[in-house]
Amino acid sequence: MGEVKTPTGSAYPYYWDEDTGEVTVGNEPAGTASSADEAWRKANFYATTSQKWKN
Repeated sequence: MGEVKTPTGSAYPYYWDEDTGEVTVGNEPAGTASSADEAWRKANFYATTSQKWKN
């Protein structure tokens, strides 16, 4: 779906499954989202903190 970067500049692809809402960064689960914008926010948060977004 797109790409997010870590604070050190490494880039990882992220994916959002519109059917399940699951967001993954590389092969790591990063939470669930109901829109593409929310998926990017959660993927970006995961890439910068290595933690899942807490709702």
